[in-house]
Amino acid sequence: MVERLPKSACLVGQSEPGRKILIEEYVISFLQAMMKKKKGPHIIVFFGDGFERDGIRHFFIRGAASHRASGEGLKKMDEFYFQTIGRQYFPGLKGIGWYYMEEGEKDILEILKHMREQNFQDCVGYYLFFEKNEGMEEYMLHRQRMDKNGIDVIGEARRETVLLEKRQAVVNRKKPNPKRPAPMVAVQILNMVSLCILIICCIIAVTTLNQYDKMKQLEEAVTCLEISMEEQKNLPEE
Repeated sequence: MVERLPKSACLVGQSEPGRKILIEEYVISFLQAMMKKKKGPHIIVFFGDGFERDGIRHFFIRGAASHRASGEGLKKMDEFYFQTIGRQYFPGLKGIGWYYMEEGEKDILEILKHMREQNFQDCVGYYLFFEKNEGMEEYMLHRQRMDKNGIDVIGEARRETVLLEKRQAVVNRKKPNPKRPAPMVAVQILNMVSLCILIICCIIAVTTLNQYDKMKQLEEAVTCLEISMEEQKNLPEE
């Protein structure tokens, strides 16, 4: 990670000694859009990175993703969905915290204070910064398409998990196992085929030998006949 500060940033609230929380503008827009939703609680996971410089810890929130909550905690299905989203839209970033958002929330600072897995409870402000954020932009478009088409995000994640497990099962079946002995049935079939080939070769050999003997006898008979005819020619006439 390149440890650089954004060129353009503005403070929202108050500054804090020893810590700066920086949120990219697309993330703010996404959170504001999620606050307006009327379809039940959502789980939001934040993606980012950070570093420490001159005794000040910098926390960067560069991405956020959400789906309808299946409970107040992160379940296995939730984790799979957010891991998939992270690999697709936020490569190079890691999940730095999550939040259970209910209907009617309006304060981003309150979200930061109650973000799980981060100690932001006492924060009094954050920095809004601007930079090119293609991953967040693409994810927001993805969410808009899904909302427009009425697609159940959790259901999609569940189906993706099932498909992934099926693909892995197929791959495992196709992988050769050099330590695994050949099945007994296959060995028996191979032995039977070898025996059949041997029998056929013997039959061909016997048939060929019989034909040779018959041709030899015919050749001897013809020879005797020719000798007899020559002898008859040489007899004196009466």
